[in-house]
Amino acid sequence: MPLVEDLHCFVRVAECGSFSIVARENMVSQATIGRRIGTLEDHFKILLFHRSTRKIVLTDAGQSFLVYARRILQEFEAAENALGRHSAEPKGRVRVASTNAFGQYLIRGLAQFNERYPGLHIDLVLGDGFINLIEDGFDLALKIGEVTESSVVARHLGDVPRSLVASPAYLAKHGAPEDASALQHHECVLFSYGATRQVWNVGGSLVRVSGSFRTNSSIAQFEAVRNGMGISLFPWFQVDEDVRSGRLIRLLPDMPIEPIHFYMTYPAYRTLPPRTRVVVDWITDEAHKLVPGPVYDEKDID
Repeated sequence: MPLVEDLHCFVRVAECGSFSIVARENMVSQATIGRRIGTLEDHFKILLFHRSTRKIVLTDAGQSFLVYARRILQEFEAAENALGRHSAEPKGRVRVASTNAFGQYLIRGLAQFNERYPGLHIDLVLGDGFINLIEDGFDLALKIGEVTESSVVARHLGDVPRSLVASPAYLAKHGAPEDASALQHHECVLFSYGATRQVWNVGGSLVRVSGSFRTNSSIAQFEAVRNGMGISLFPWFQVDEDVRSGRLIRLLPDMPIEPIHFYMTYPAYRTLPPRTRVVVDWITDEAHKLVPGPVYDEKDID
């Protein structure tokens, strides 16, 4: 529906202040986004944005129009919700942002989900950095840690257990820590955006750990540990196959480790269309499978 698409483009440009970002989100050229904005400006005989080489800023008329555009889109989504109840199958595209680890876990069940809902298309964007749900144009975002943004609704998916692991090669050289305090004397692979030192909550003790390698990617963190660079903490499902195969060894397995507090967020000002609700329910079910954590027997580990 052209008018609705034009309004979506306008709202997104207003939210993120960029034609190029909205063009990438919609997989079209900047010129296409410009034409959609131009169509609205021609229709209403107003200038919506002040454009310069540095930034795009709403005009006074654009600020006023943004209120109405959001209201129109909300009403349109409400109509979709109401009519969607009479539809046998939800359809459309849902943009989801996720951490690398949980996104890789979700992919395992995606084929079955697609078979059940062939009319749904998921854009899954993976990364371990900060996601601004509104500015980055996502329908849903999966996050670790408390959610402080007032513009989003946060659903607590559960507290996911973590495992402390190292490779056999690392342990052959350096030995295994006998208790939590011994971690201070080991090379630890750190997942961090800031300081080189971190505090891990292991066995009820807060242990300051350090290491020569730090990364902002959980994928790089995982590969570093697999290749013998040190000890690290991971959500249990990320290392489960490697633990069972013997490629990684669990350390201090009887000590409780602070879990990952896992949340799903979506915009507070939007009603969820049926296509998004289906994805929310699926992700919630998948996340709940992770909360009990693993059970290992001697026979399970090679």
